[in-house]
Amino acid sequence: MAGVKQWAENNDFEYNCLADEFFDVLPIGYRQKLEGRGPILADLARLIHARAALQDGYEAVVWCDSDTLVIEPDWQPTTPSHSIFGQELWLQRDKAGRLEIRKQPHNAYFMFTASSPVLDFLIHTVESIIHRADPAHIAPQMVGPKLLKALNTFADFDLEPGAGAMSPLLSESLLNDQSDITSYFKAAQQTAPKLINLCASLVGADSLDIDKLKLSVRRALW
Repeated sequence: MAGVKQWAENNDFEYNCLADEFFDVLPIGYRQKLEGRGPILADLARLIHARAALQDGYEAVVWCDSDTLVIEPDWQPTTPSHSIFGQELWLQRDKAGRLEIRKQPHNAYFMFTASSPVLDFLIHTVESIIHRADPAHIAPQMVGPKLLKALNTFADFDLEPGAGAMSPLLSESLLNDQSDITSYFKAAQQTAPKLINLCASLVGADSLDIDKLKLSVRRALW
């Protein structure tokens, strides 16, 4: 989080770090239905906080998850016409064991301006899905990245290639200096990552050597 704070200060952005009060904006019934499922609760809470900031008069709002690794602290993001999400190049193996990369949006980074037609629609859609869903069958990322990926097929969202996301396979390959895999990934990049989400909910934050990972990203992907 210190890296994100420094990056925000470098861009003269007003920085706000939310603790447990982050979830207070959610409707009581919504929180009760998703009790104990923090990541899913966060998918809506971040959108509501973004809307509130814009309603307070801010020209734009940028969101970064707490497990965002800042690679280039002087990077200046381009303000979108109204909405933009992070772009992940998700490195994985297919059923045959071959490497593959899927280009898709993620919500660990986004930027909205006050003219966004997307923000209110997403809030409405997330609330509607959860309201109708069986609590026993709400999948992880159902109203976060999975929803964005489904909508992107039709909406073709603007994506920020500088704000990436690191799959477990990519982090493992970087930490273990598997150059054959990291070279495959590097060749698929439009640009070297400036910020990258570590997907700690998938791999566990405690299992990551952050300093080594940051050095490995700079050495292997830049």
